[in-house]
Amino acid sequence: MTMTSPTLTAAFMLAAAAVLAMRATVVAANRKSMVRVRSRQRHPANTKTQG
Repeated sequence: MTMTSPTLTAAFMLAAAAVLAMRATVVAANRKSMVRVRSRQRHPANTKTQG
């Protein structure tokens, strides 16, 4: 049991780090996509209001 507990903790830490990294990348991608969508929606609205 002394050998399995360190390996399990290490695997858990690696899994947690991987999940956090994936969440960070997904959040960054969502932010970029949201900014792109917002900018696309704002341009036609601005042209309509100005025209």
